Amino acid sequence: MKKKLIVNVLIPLLIAVILGFYGAKIAYEFYQVKKTLGERSYNAYAIQYGVYTNPETMKKYTKDLEDYVVTLEDGKYYIYLGFTTNYKNLKKMKKMYEDQDMEVYTKEIYINNQEFVSNLEQFDVLIENSDDDEDIVSVNEAILSSYNEIILGK
Repeated sequence: MKKKLIVNVLIPLLIAVILGFYGAKIAYEFYQVKKTLGERSYNAYAIQYGVYTNPETMKKYTKDLEDYVVTLEDGKYYIYLGFTTNYKNLKKMKKMYEDQDMEVYTKEIYINNQEFVSNLEQFDVLIENSDDDEDIVSVNEAILSSYNEIILGK
């Protein structure tokens, strides 16, 4: 009698539990992939001034900078001087900073905020049509302000 109970009830019940567990696991992983695909990333470029692990060191090296953005990523402070979606604008902005004897780096980044990317694309048109450094600096100030407001929430 016990053997029939084990064979007829417990084994099918155990198989059902195992199949249910793996079915739920597959469904959850599918949901995670779908969620990740729904979060669209946009390619952009950043003018990076430096990376610091110590906030005091960062403050020391940024005290002479007028406009910049600080982000904290993986315990490091990244200093950005500008953003663009246009590679020609990136080169133009980098040259402008290098002409001021500033050592800057270019970095490809991914932005998950469509509102900021739309603003950035509009600012890119202004930078693309300007050859005056003062105009580029003014537009860049607006870009950094937009980044602070939309991305960093400041």
